[in-house]
Parts: sequence; structure tokens; C-alpha cells
Amino acid sequence: MELSYTEHDDQPIPEPPDQEYQAPTTNGQEEQAISPKIIYTAQVRMQVDSLDASLALIRSLVAASGGYISDQSTANTRYEKSAQLTIRLPTQNLEGSMNALRELARFVDHERMHSEDVTDQWIDLESRLQTKRDVRDRYIEVLRRRAVKVEDILNAEERIRRITEEIEAQEGRLRYLQNRVSLSTLNLNLYETVEYVSAPTELRYGFGNRLGEAFSSGWSGVRELVLGLVSIWPLLLVLFPLVLWGIRRFRR
Repeated sequence: MELSYTEHDDQPIPEPPDQEYQAPTTNGQEEQAISPKIIYTAQVRMQVDSLDASLALIRSLVAASGGYISDQSTANTRYEKSAQLTIRLPTQNLEGSMNALRELARFVDHERMHSEDVTDQWIDLESRLQTKRDVRDRYIEVLRRRAVKVEDILNAEERIRRITEEIEAQEGRLRYLQNRVSLSTLNLNLYETVEYVSAPTELRYGFGNRLGEAFSSGWSGVRELVLGLVSIWPLLLVLFPLVLWGIRRFRR
């Protein structure tokens, strides 16, 4: 940052006051000019004839509407195949997309639409951002025109840094609201019923499996025998001389 100041001015830097936020006052015309900021979230559960075919059609529909599938999962049970999708759609295309989805359904179990008005949060963030930008601009002006001492320069730069971090944090929050408002969320649950398949009541093993189990059991038996002999080695040390004495006596 380029610094410019006059050497004859030795007065201390006037610090801009930390202004408290005040809610903006608007007249009736200004309130009408502000477009409402609303977040829409929809939930639909429906039955389809073919899950795979419906998923392919939904992907094409979402792409044509300018949206995308942010999350997808599938599951299979003994009586149905199902899929869970989280779809982000442009808000202006949400109604038309839901109408197209109803045409794919064999039966709609339930449908729910939720809306959240965030206009007040939007206005509040924009007002706070403008206030902080004004304060940062005044500090930058002070740094350019009145900063003489190194301490004054560092103090002004530190305040500018803190305000800039606060501005970036609130700008991130505003971008998040913008994304939620411009793209609605559709939680879609699809399922296809299939012929019920009962679980097997018993397990049947082939010859290969039984042979492998027999080999494993035999090896386990040999291993246990060796470990047992090792564990009684003191007794073997005592019995071994007695056995030798018995054999020699028998031979005589």
C-alpha cells in the first residue's frame, strides 16, 4: 500500500469511531422495491414403475432445468428398491420440475413444501457490510493522509485488517444466503415394489466348503496338540527317565 503524508502535520491520527449498527429506516416505496428473499425446501415421496428408468429421466429433467443432484443413495430390501436424492433447482423452475415429477409417479405418498423468509437477514447483512466498508475506507484515508509515526501506521493497518476479516466473513454469509435463495432444495424419495423374497432358513454348504472346514479343523487340532505338549514340558521331563528305566527293565 502506498503511503503519503505531510511532514509538517504532527497531530495524532484521529480514529474513526466504531459506529454501532442501526437498522435502516425505509419508507413505503423503498420497502416495496426490496424483493423478498425466500428459501424453498420441498419433500416428495412417490412410487414408480421402474426405479432405474425413473432415475435416468430425473437426471435429464434436472439437467434441463439448470439444477444438479447434490446427493444420491440407493437401497434394496426383500420387498422394494428405493433411492434417496437431494436435488438443487433454480427457484423459478421448482414448480415446473415438481409437476414433471408427478407425471413419472405411479403413486405419490406425500408432498411437502416449506418456505423461509430471510429478507430481514439479507437487509441486515447488506447494511452491516456497508457500514463496515465505510469504516474501513475512513481508516484507509487516515492511513494515507495522517499516518506519520510507525506506531500510527501499524495501528491503522491492524484495524483495517480486523475490519476486512469481518467484512469477508459477512460476505461469505451473504453468498450462502444467495445460494439458498437462488437454488431451492428438493428431497426426493423414490421406491419400486418388487416380489417379496423370504430370507433363507438354513445355510447349505457344498463339498468344497466342507472340505475346507475339515482341513481347518484338522490343522487346529494338530496345533492344539503341540501347544498342549509344550505346556506340560515339566511333567515330560519327570516321566521321560521313568519311561527309559521301565524299557530297560523290561528288556532285561
